[in-house]
Amino acid sequence: MKGKGICEALIINIRGNNMIREFAFGLSNRHHFFPSDNSVKWENVAKDTFLSLYGYDKNVIEYFNEKKTLSGYNGVIYLPREFMLDVDGNKVEEAQEKTLKLVSILNNLGVPTNIYFSGRGFHIGIPDCSFKWKPDVNLHLKVKDELDKRGIYEFADVSVTDKTRIIRLNNTLNSKSKLWKIYITNEELCELNALGIKALANKPRQIEIPILQCEPVFDVTEREVKKQTIKFKETIGKEPDPMLYPCIQTMMKGTTYGGRHATALRLAAWLRWRYPENVVRLVMEDWRKRVTTLENPFKEIEMERIVTDCYKGHNGSGYRYGCNDKIMDNNCNSTCTLFKSKKSQGIMSANDMEENLISWLKGDVVPIDIGKLYNADFPIYPGELVVIQAPPKSMKTMLLQNWVNSFKRPTYFLEMEMSPRQIWQRFIQIEQGWTEEQLKEHYASGKYKMADKFDWLNVDYNACFAVELEKKISMLQEKPEIVVIDHMGLLLSKHRDLNLKMEEIAGALTEVAVKHNMVVFAISEITKSAMSEGMGISSSRGSFRIAYNASKILSLQPLKGLNGEIKSLTITTEANRERGSLNTLVKVDGVRMKKASEVKNV
Repeated sequence: MKGKGICEALIINIRGNNMIREFAFGLSNRHHFFPSDNSVKWENVAKDTFLSLYGYDKNVIEYFNEKKTLSGYNGVIYLPREFMLDVDGNKVEEAQEKTLKLVSILNNLGVPTNIYFSGRGFHIGIPDCSFKWKPDVNLHLKVKDELDKRGIYEFADVSVTDKTRIIRLNNTLNSKSKLWKIYITNEELCELNALGIKALANKPRQIEIPILQCEPVFDVTEREVKKQTIKFKETIGKEPDPMLYPCIQTMMKGTTYGGRHATALRLAAWLRWRYPENVVRLVMEDWRKRVTTLENPFKEIEMERIVTDCYKGHNGSGYRYGCNDKIMDNNCNSTCTLFKSKKSQGIMSANDMEENLISWLKGDVVPIDIGKLYNADFPIYPGELVVIQAPPKSMKTMLLQNWVNSFKRPTYFLEMEMSPRQIWQRFIQIEQGWTEEQLKEHYASGKYKMADKFDWLNVDYNACFAVELEKKISMLQEKPEIVVIDHMGLLLSKHRDLNLKMEEIAGALTEVAVKHNMVVFAISEITKSAMSEGMGISSSRGSFRIAYNASKILSLQPLKGLNGEIKSLTITTEANRERGSLNTLVKVDGVRMKKASEVKNV
């Protein structure tokens, strides 16, 4: 209790703005340390003035006095009363559009905002009380991970996240644009164009800035980082399996001068898809120390830039290096389990193809046979992407829940529309055949323990980029056999164009299915024309590329009764690369989908 009291007192002190911040009077005049509330002294000054993104204690001054730099500072940092997100664009109009979207996301999360025009882009201030936090040496990494999970860095600049970053002070001049950083209201952000906002920024703005309050939304107090780091570092170099990624194992041991940057980039890119970013940075920093020399130093800032590039490369999709990459190939050997399947996949002889087929036929692959549920033949094999296209409000999620509950194979269900309560309630009712009243009676009686029936199920309610699915799935305790995406359109993408977005997503889902030998079910919305004219192979909204990537495409059409309620669904095969076809009527009984005979000429 004593320790807790000290921590609470410290945070109260911090919220009183008595923490230390770094101030900079121009980018070349940094490292001035003052209490945070001193910032008002330098407002309304016609020069570039910055303060640190995070707060510090007195240890930062001692460190700087000794090192004459903040590079490598590993002390505890604190959230200021108002934490800043930086939003940039090629033009003010672009930055304004991104800011509007980001403010909308934050408001939907219950996070209030203060908006600032920075002179070229925008800053969004969010209160420290929106975070559940405590002082920590890795607070900046935890904040970054948490905000990234919520889609914040789809619009905010992810590079403005490190613990010694500085950001422009309010009511100071941006010397490049000759405009001032000023506070603007939400109404001004929505109603004014770029010229109108710039007109406001011709001088400092004396306006009272609201003190924001809210309940915690972002939790950055988790303690798994330390456990993961220790576990990972303990296993490095201790007789790893020689058949797993020998190229990575070889490069982990070090490399010669002249190949360090290229090797580091590939190592970081490989780690980036398997471990949290804070772990990646720790491992790569340890590697840097092992390969640096007095004659040819490998600077910390260089490694930081390399790791950041791995996350920002390819317009935010991240770098990937496969077996055919020259450096990866130079470190490869024939003991690798991927040697045949990956290095030789481009060119296969007739013998290679025959051996591949025989191996598959001899295997114990058990398909997901949807057809058996409806007295039909429709097997789905690992490695296939199955797209289910349907109009809105057509019970497509419920149908998928019925399917996966029937097979009870290890399942990863990415649900981005419905709440945990709704999804869990449905699964219980489907499993037990209960009405809503029967479910309520069960839980009212105190007889819980229904979760034991669903040890095969993991449901993820956080939207993510399609390219991040592989990383998410790899962190599950048990590798899933089935992946469900509800729905494709809610996955995040770097593309604004809908066609390009859906092309990227469809390709990523196909890669997950093929690479990891899983069945992927993906729900897709349909076009307006398909709603009125009927569905076909290319009715999915966004891109005909979905049709090219999908192994199977199924259309769902709800059939309603006189009261407007859905009484049944037709399931129709639009495309299938393997055998089997569904032309089936499924009757709706509460939340259960009952078997029905084939329907001809639907």
